[in-house]
Amino acid sequence: MVLKMPYPGQHADKADGEEDDMEIPVDPTTIAEYALIYFAAIAGIILLLLPILITFVLLLFVAGAIQVAAVLLKVATVGLVRGIVGLFRHPGEPRPPRGHGGRLAPH
Repeated sequence: MVLKMPYPGQHADKADGEEDDMEIPVDPTTIAEYALIYFAAIAGIILLLLPILITFVLLLFVAGAIQVAAVLLKVATVGLVRGIVGLFRHPGEPRPPRGHGGRLAPH
């Protein structure tokens, strides 16, 4: 099986049956070699960009860790404030309602 490849600058959209003397035969192994070269070029580009990708992923992990730490700090702060307020409340004093009874809070 021999495939024909047009020369550079030549139109490949010829009608069926039209022969052109300017076509060169291309062996399938040559096409496979070209494909391997393209894959190697893509792999090379990925390897060149790998340090940038690793840095970006690590920055995302750090940002996520900071957000988790901020949420934990907020939860601890709310717990401490409620605990301190509970210490200063009189034992017989009724607790104020915490929720809105399943309704949305007015803003």
